[in-house]
Amino acid sequence: MTVIALAGNPNCGKTTLFNGLTGSRQHVGNWAGVTVERRSGCFQGPDGPVEVVDLPGTYSLSARSEDERIAAGFVAGAGVDVIVNVLDAANLERNLYLTAQLLELGRPMVFVLNMMDDAEKKGLRLELLRLEALLGGPVVATVGNREEGLQALRDAILRAAAGGAPTRGIAYGEALERELRAIERELHRDERLAQAERPRWLALNLLEGSPAAAARVARSHASRAIGAQVQASLASLESQLDGDGATLLAERRYGFAHGLVAEVLQGPAQPPVDATARLDAILTHRWLGIPIFIAVMIAVYTLTFVLGKVPQEWLNGACNLLRDWAGSRLPQGELSSLLVDGIIPGVGAVVVFMPVIMLLMGSIAFLEDTGYMARAAFIMDRPMHLMGLHGRSFMPLVMGTGCNVPAVQATRTIESRTDRFITILVTPLVSCSARLQIYILIAGTFFRPVQAAFAILAMHFLGFALAMAVGRLLRSTLFRGEHAPFVMELPPYRLPVLKSTLRHMWDKGSVFLTRAGTTILAGATLVWFLSHYPGIANRSWSEELHRETAAVRTLGLAEAEQASRLDDLALAHRSRVLNTSLAAGLGKRLQPALAPILDPDGRRPEAWKDSIALTAGFVAKEIVVSTMAVIHQARPETPDAPGGLGAALLDRSGLTPLTALAFMVFTLIYTPCLGTVGMILKETRSVLWTGFSLVYGLGLAWLMAWLTVLGGQAMGFA
Repeated sequence: MTVIALAGNPNCGKTTLFNGLTGSRQHVGNWAGVTVERRSGCFQGPDGPVEVVDLPGTYSLSARSEDERIAAGFVAGAGVDVIVNVLDAANLERNLYLTAQLLELGRPMVFVLNMMDDAEKKGLRLELLRLEALLGGPVVATVGNREEGLQALRDAILRAAAGGAPTRGIAYGEALERELRAIERELHRDERLAQAERPRWLALNLLEGSPAAAARVARSHASRAIGAQVQASLASLESQLDGDGATLLAERRYGFAHGLVAEVLQGPAQPPVDATARLDAILTHRWLGIPIFIAVMIAVYTLTFVLGKVPQEWLNGACNLLRDWAGSRLPQGELSSLLVDGIIPGVGAVVVFMPVIMLLMGSIAFLEDTGYMARAAFIMDRPMHLMGLHGRSFMPLVMGTGCNVPAVQATRTIESRTDRFITILVTPLVSCSARLQIYILIAGTFFRPVQAAFAILAMHFLGFALAMAVGRLLRSTLFRGEHAPFVMELPPYRLPVLKSTLRHMWDKGSVFLTRAGTTILAGATLVWFLSHYPGIANRSWSEELHRETAAVRTLGLAEAEQASRLDDLALAHRSRVLNTSLAAGLGKRLQPALAPILDPDGRRPEAWKDSIALTAGFVAKEIVVSTMAVIHQARPETPDAPGGLGAALLDRSGLTPLTALAFMVFTLIYTPCLGTVGMILKETRSVLWTGFSLVYGLGLAWLMAWLTVLGGQAMGFA
């Protein structure tokens, strides 16, 4: 199969072209051995399917962030047949630096001048034939979001794949070319290395000081001779041209870009002040920028939860119907209990939340496509310095208020490993919407309405404050070092394409459902097992429940009263099973550790039940409420009704407003759900750092909850 690589700068419209070329024939996965997302698709050519790989945007093949390193490695590898270099026609000179590097790879290339409409609005005119002659490959003009020029692009790709001429590199001047030839001669000492690598490309990387190139050479039997020549060449260039290799090569590439643009581009003598500049004067204003951003985020979350409520209710109803249907159709037994009491509620908790996740991802994608989210990172750069990070780390924290799983995943765009790891470690402190239902239950039960609203808001503010404090602490202790420079392009404002936004919603939603849903499926099964064994295997209890149920049905009670009594019997049976389960044993073992928080006066002999709920929350915070409903013999579907969970907590839990607030604080901070833990492990690829995130979160949660109790007692609250 012919493999095409789409390469270009960020914000050049590369992914829009990818969607236009491949349509619905797309696949999203990870690169082998790494966590950076790989998006590939295909279109049909005359000789079979053509695979198109959408690479992460990069300004240079000398990349720093993980996604840029993977993009550079893939495009330089042997598996690519044609490189499609996507260029922003309105910002051609800036894009041509990457082009200068791609030309060195010696592969057939197609050059795409995308966003031609933006260039025309600026009064820019490009001589395409002249540009083709200078670049040595076909040039296609497109407007990706309108799908203009896509057929011409497909045709150019197929011609290049069928027999396009390989590109030739740019000339770097006599001194640099002489040293490159000298290094190439040494590289030919190792025939395997020379055959596996393009010697000129490898020589350029060695002059630039590429760690990857140095590692490849270090494995060669001629490494000593090659290294000596590289050092000699660098010394020669320093004496002749007064510069190091990386700087000299960069200067020549910028010179190539500038000269090429001078040859092919004509524009107005005085560029007009465009709408982007006028909007930036307001949206990135020193004082107005942050209030505007806060207003935008409030609008996004309001829209997300208002619109998401309806499909959530539909899905919740569907899950309840499925659970009732399974419970009534399947024969009584352990397998049916696993399905009805474990798998359906556990997976259903994730499925029900999907509309909010997809709407949130769609809203953020919409703002990204308009160009506003880049401005948000820019204006939040200064506040983020308080936690030892910069503006690029801000977006994962914002996404964390929806769900921590995609928020941790979003950190992969951060270039610095130090900044990336700090952001990953503090993101779980941001209160996700899965915790919101716990706050609503606890605050609504133990506080008056106004107090409850303030308590819920306080949880969100506390999460952000702790993230900033922990980030600063990590920066000054475990992750010492200089700050990575924060350079972010501010793209022009554009009106997003609805189809692109909807596709982004589906992509992100499906990734979340696949990764988090499978984890929660396994976790829900584990929680069911721990909370049902060995009690569920007690046949005498099952027979007793059967006899009592049959007796109630013979009493001739009204339908509502009979249903209520049957529910009470079922809840009592589940409670008896739970009280003798492995989870109960674990909860009683944990009770002494949580007693200073949940039972400071020692008057709650069954405080261990809250430990079970918190333990279940390790799998998914959505399970906390349903677990509390079972252990307190309540009906979670009607929390405010007599016998509902709110009433059960007031009557039987022994919690006070102060310990309830401590419970909320502990829920905010302690060990994140399994989905988030799994994503932390995937993104850090470190068991040590994943374990650290679990331990420090648990310790900080206990400390903050204990301080909450102490502070409340000092102020006279019982």
